Amino acid sequence: MYRMIMYKAPEISKGNPYPEFAQAIGWALTAFVLCPIPLTFIYKFVRAKGGFVDRLREITTPQSDWGPNDGSMKQNLTNNIASEQKYGIDNPGALNGYGFAHM
Repeated sequence: MYRMIMYKAPEISKGNPYPEFAQAIGWALTAFVLCPIPLTFIYKFVRAKGGFVDRLREITTPQSDWGPNDGSMKQNLTNNIASEQKYGIDNPGALNGYGFAHM
């Protein structure tokens, strides 16, 4: 927030700011890349059914069929659940083949 209030145009060198058209191109590219994120969130939120909390829960919870595309790793990941909870490791990718964490 502070940076937005105290915005100062970028400079090529000390006291020599970039031209206005170059700054406009930079802002346009930034908006083009970042705008789909909140727009997709709003679209999915409006299309979801239920109350406010139900809609948030629906759009932020992964689908039951979410996982590896070919399904090959799905069984391996579910087998590590007990060791993850026992040793406090949330990321099964951090475990090597012997059940030890990569550190």
